[in-house]
Amino acid sequence: MRVPSSHLSTLLLSLLLSLLVWFIAVRADNPFEERVLPDSLPVAIINLSPDLILTAPASGTAQTHLTLRAPRNTWEAFTADRVRLTADLSGLGPGQWDVPIQVQLDRVLSAAMHVVRLTPETVRVTLEERKTREIPVSLIVQGMPASGYEAGSPILNIRSVLVSGPTSAVDRVSEVQARLSLENARSSFSQMAALIAVDIAGVPVPAVDVEPDSAIIEVAIRQRLGTRDVAVKLVTSGQPPPGYRVTNLSVSPPIITVSSADPQQVLALPGFVETQPLDLSEASSNIIRRVALNLPEGVTTIGEPSVLVQVSIAAIEGSTRVQRRVEARNLGVGLNARFSPDTVDVLIAGPLPLLDRLRDGDVLIAIDLNGLGPGTYSLTPTVVFLADQLRAESVLPASIEVIIERGPAPTRTPTLTPTATPSRTPTRTLSPPTVTPTTPTGTPTP
Repeated sequence: MRVPSSHLSTLLLSLLLSLLVWFIAVRADNPFEERVLPDSLPVAIINLSPDLILTAPASGTAQTHLTLRAPRNTWEAFTADRVRLTADLSGLGPGQWDVPIQVQLDRVLSAAMHVVRLTPETVRVTLEERKTREIPVSLIVQGMPASGYEAGSPILNIRSVLVSGPTSAVDRVSEVQARLSLENARSSFSQMAALIAVDIAGVPVPAVDVEPDSAIIEVAIRQRLGTRDVAVKLVTSGQPPPGYRVTNLSVSPPIITVSSADPQQVLALPGFVETQPLDLSEASSNIIRRVALNLPEGVTTIGEPSVLVQVSIAAIEGSTRVQRRVEARNLGVGLNARFSPDTVDVLIAGPLPLLDRLRDGDVLIAIDLNGLGPGTYSLTPTVVFLADQLRAESVLPASIEVIIERGPAPTRTPTLTPTATPSRTPTRTLSPPTVTPTTPTGTPTP
């Protein structure tokens, strides 16, 4: 049975209307969005002929901004690594070219995502022919051997190298240099030196390859006839004063070069020379002084005829125990303070000469009462030294009870009775105690 053509047209129209309604509904839930990728994307240069060299862009890659259009749910799964941008150099020769940028999306994205625009749409490249030249290697010698030494002719294990790269760069190369430093050399040596292609002005030429890129240089260093290296021996006399000791001795330079018109006289030296005696009998501090050398007649030094001597002097340390009365500092007007106990024992460490000369007034025990009103407090005393290099190893007791009351301060003459018992046994160094007031304890008395 045949369907009338009018019915068929109505059926087709209904189907199209249904599809349109479905498409509009889907579009409303998942609309298309056009986005510019926030970061520029690299453009890979591909299919470069092996006979050519890419001189621009210098990095071998270009950058472009990409705008894409896709449904919203496609953007949710999008990442930039699913896009590849290329510039194809197939068939291109030497010269400058504007090469179109091609966009490749992975299979999943390509079905739903479309390229709107590229900015820029092309990448400008410069291609040059590759050129290779054989160029001799020049040896550049810098510096001089140490005094009294001489160098033989350096030996280079290579005579020429191949320099390759863009024609314009290779044509700029004037020579290939290997550089050797003889500065203060005292013995024969062998070293690996980099080979550098330079232009006529001696400036390195970039964008060229040197093959091989390094060479081995050997050079013989020997002492001149009638010269010799010898050690320096420091001669001292006397001892530091009691309570001091030598902690270090040094000589600069430790080795000197001597010479003589008679080579046998130099060879007869025992391998060292002595300094003139340095007197240490009055040395209570470090010594830095130039001291002359004691050389045999007919023998001289190459350079300074003296050496720099450094002698480190340190005081021998000991300890002593003293007892001192506590003193109030910054007590408010109209107040008086009582301490319990009113004396403390202090173990003092430092150089023995200072401990031997320690006087009563060189050590004070103080408690800062600044801002404190009437009341009872537990405070930490401070040890005050009037002499340098002394330190408190311990303070007993570490905390003092302080009672502050209203009324005039009592008048008394303090009696400072030292109980010092110096000990000449060196003691280990400890950091001084932290002396800070503590939070008041007790109830202020009106």
